[in-house]
Amino acid sequence: MFSEKTIEEIRSRVDLVELISEYVELKKSGTSYKGLCPFHGEKTPSFMVNSLKQIFHCFGCHKGGNCFTFITAIEGINFPEAVKKLASRVGVVIEEDNKFTPRVNKDTVPSPKDERIFAALEWAAKYFNYLLLEVGENEFAREYCKNRGLSLKTLQKFRMGVSPKGWNTLMTVMFKKGFSFSELVEAGLVIPKEGKTNEGYDRFRNRLMFPINNRDGKVVGFGARLFEEEENQPKYLNSPESPLFSKRKILYGLYENQRNIRIRNEAVVVEGYMDVVGLSEKGVNNALATMGTALTDEHCAELKGLTQKVVTVFDPDSAGKDAWHRSVHIFMTNRIFARDLSLPDNLDPDEYVQQEGAESFYQLCNSAPRQITKYLKEIAAKGTLSEEESAKQLQSLTPILIASRNLPDRATLWDDICLVFKVSREALKELAESGMKNRSVQAPQPLNRVGVRPPIKNQAKPTAFDVEFFKACIRWPERFLETPISTWESAVKNPEIKMWLVKLSEAKTIEDFDKLLESLTNLNPASALLQLATEQLFEDSPQVSGDKVFSAVLDRARQLTGEAQIKSLTIQIKLAQRIGDEPEVLRLLEKLKELRTS
Repeated sequence: MFSEKTIEEIRSRVDLVELISEYVELKKSGTSYKGLCPFHGEKTPSFMVNSLKQIFHCFGCHKGGNCFTFITAIEGINFPEAVKKLASRVGVVIEEDNKFTPRVNKDTVPSPKDERIFAALEWAAKYFNYLLLEVGENEFAREYCKNRGLSLKTLQKFRMGVSPKGWNTLMTVMFKKGFSFSELVEAGLVIPKEGKTNEGYDRFRNRLMFPINNRDGKVVGFGARLFEEEENQPKYLNSPESPLFSKRKILYGLYENQRNIRIRNEAVVVEGYMDVVGLSEKGVNNALATMGTALTDEHCAELKGLTQKVVTVFDPDSAGKDAWHRSVHIFMTNRIFARDLSLPDNLDPDEYVQQEGAESFYQLCNSAPRQITKYLKEIAAKGTLSEEESAKQLQSLTPILIASRNLPDRATLWDDICLVFKVSREALKELAESGMKNRSVQAPQPLNRVGVRPPIKNQAKPTAFDVEFFKACIRWPERFLETPISTWESAVKNPEIKMWLVKLSEAKTIEDFDKLLESLTNLNPASALLQLATEQLFEDSPQVSGDKVFSAVLDRARQLTGEAQIKSLTIQIKLAQRIGDEPEVLRLLEKLKELRTS
């Protein structure tokens, strides 16, 4: 797409130290420069920039490269966009290589009609901003912003403005700029009069204006707030839904704060424009707003391009509570780690940072509980639930159970749910499987003809104990069959070994055991366990020594089972402490004491 000559000229003209210094505070260190890495959190600088070679490298996260690598990573843009951005920076005229024909995604290229709408919205944003910052009669609006603690720097960062008071002031001005009536209607700036042709009035009048940008920085719509309450007028007003503007897809503040979200590797999700702007004013520059709509999968897709860590800070009213309740399974489905922060004294985020500052706010964010933990605590706080209410609450958790099935900490999460509802893991498994069937999310894996699931490929290597116990069970089946499954099940970690042993434990006699073992080996010819099993079948050990060996292995199984039980109880105690259930904490501690002294 771009000629090698163009790429090389851009690279040679860009001063990498100067470029990176706009994002990172660098200090001279020998022949290089050092700073805190913008791509991962660290307290000791490990990010180096070599001014002679014009390269950078982080010795913490190992990210490195040249000017193009840096700008694509820090801005979240692709290579062609980085080339154009840096070419504009250093004044290089882009020369394309005719040997390559770039593939163009027609869906991402604006049509001439859309370009006109973008132009109308951009011009309106500049006009509103001019009215706020420059026009004398709007001193009241500037005073309003000052009283809300907003500085000129913040007003400029978010390009805030004020809409004129007249019914058709904006429309008249934009006609003079060459925009047609239909274009202004399409842009959502003008509302047509019913039954009239080419007649209408301005949608936004005498309001504080918030331009809403897409991720590329193009204005796609506006949010508008009344300066004072007015009868029959909504406090907040948004642009209408259009092909360019959809509240399901757009997050306010994403364009302005995306770099800081990348640097902190976390986003703060709030409800309104003023929260985003107010937080930014005080130094919280990684906030986004959902603009009064419920969180969606489309929002999560935008977030995942920047981070997979989120703190929700919704308003303390019932609507805010409902908002974070609805967001729990949305975040989990999209594999985003989400926590929820409730601010003290029922303050809004904007109000809190005005009083306490950014550092205090971030400290609260860092200690905020995980959403699902907080949700379970709310349920536990209701006290003993009736069977009907318990079943209803459990049913409401079905989307969360389904969404959690691929999470690395699913076991801990399900333990938490089991503790709150006093149900078994098996009951949760059945609920999740039922939900998946009803929603056609994922069909259950079919069983093979001996009722055992096929072995999992690429599973973890068995532990030394798993192998030792498996070999002992195959060599001395009579001792294995007389041993309760509860004695060893928790100690065996390898899924395939456990699957074989559980099936073999169903045998009533040695003859049944041999038949089941033969069936398993025939059905799993590629299994590594086949070699272990056949190896043991050729061994011939005296019964006396066999009893001694098997007893020693069984003692180890009991020890590992006890350790697993202690670990499980410790997790339950932690949850009980988190949800404030003191009687349950005492009961579990007593049980833990008995287990450790037994």
